[in-house]
Amino acid sequence: MASANPALSGPASLSDPSSSYQDAHMHRPNAVEVDLGAIRSNARIVRKMAGPDTMLFGAVKCNGYGLGLPAVARAILSGGGDGFTLTDPVDAARIRDGGITAPILLYGGVLPSRRMVDWMHELDLMCTVTDASVARAFSEVCSPSRPLRVFAKIDVGFERLGTYPEDAESFFQLVRTLPGLTVVGMYTHVHGSEHTAYVDWQLDRFDRLLDKLDSNGIRVPIRMGESSATLGLQDRPRVNAVDPGHLLYGILPAGRTVSPANLRPALRSLKSRIIQIKEVSRRNFEELAPYPVRDGMRIGVIPIGRGDGLRGLNAGYVRVRERLVPIVGRLSLEHTRIDVTGLPDCGVGDEVEIVGGAPGAGLSASEVAAANQLDAVGLLMEIRSSIPRVYVDS
Repeated sequence: MASANPALSGPASLSDPSSSYQDAHMHRPNAVEVDLGAIRSNARIVRKMAGPDTMLFGAVKCNGYGLGLPAVARAILSGGGDGFTLTDPVDAARIRDGGITAPILLYGGVLPSRRMVDWMHELDLMCTVTDASVARAFSEVCSPSRPLRVFAKIDVGFERLGTYPEDAESFFQLVRTLPGLTVVGMYTHVHGSEHTAYVDWQLDRFDRLLDKLDSNGIRVPIRMGESSATLGLQDRPRVNAVDPGHLLYGILPAGRTVSPANLRPALRSLKSRIIQIKEVSRRNFEELAPYPVRDGMRIGVIPIGRGDGLRGLNAGYVRVRERLVPIVGRLSLEHTRIDVTGLPDCGVGDEVEIVGGAPGAGLSASEVAAANQLDAVGLLMEIRSSIPRVYVDS
């Protein structure tokens, strides 16, 4: 309810997403630079690996791996993508709100309800059914006159969502009899590993299932069976769709043994700016200071902290004026101190690079991730929504 006091109400347009108050300049001076040119180039590489007759569904889960939708989705499409896979219907809404009409498959992650089915129809989504009980539950809330297009998830080794290949034939036979559902595809998620025999075992289970379905006249139009962990490592001509994620963002997934040439990282940098520089002057209770103080010390303050994910996004130092300077003291929720004593000429407004630069220079994404015992995707997931995504096109 609006406040009765106009002085407390604030501007009425603030809740409007199109309001000028939502402009990036209204944020604190922090930014994640995302290279859309790299994503587009990576998509072309993946498109070539998949082959011209294979559909490319780009995985854009978790808000485009944390880099933002719909901008990331557009870059994948312009690089040769055919559609998208994701888990959160809100991410699908972001893509549709961006005017993108390409196919979207919703991974398992929602509970069946009439409201959810209506929303999936409104957004033109395909849905995942993971086993017989889930399929029945969706059928009960679907209208036979407006069937929901579904994919069946097959678990070949990840031991998570899905039906085992040995049970899949009877599963398909059941789903085909349920009113309100139309099977348009099937997919699996391979558990990536450096042990090629283990990966082969999983993919062979999927291939044997395809043989069994074909021999029994069970037609499934879209057969999606490769991700970034396995794409291009071996010939799988009977799979006609792939759903990679990592490779599109220039990241090699765990267990992958071959790196495609010319992949480029989509994360370009994480930057902030100095908002105050303070000459430390303390003569009392020095031992209780929030960090070790000394005469002549100069502290810079940047407007980013734990609440923005900085705990997992720093390597203990940052780059100012081409020099590495240490972070000092405990990270606050929205502020961080850096020691700029050795930079007498730096001042308010100076750029501070937290993540970025070439490997070996100390702050590359791989180096910052390693400092926090994260993988490359884990680093992206640390970036909170409070930091604006700024898109560049190299």
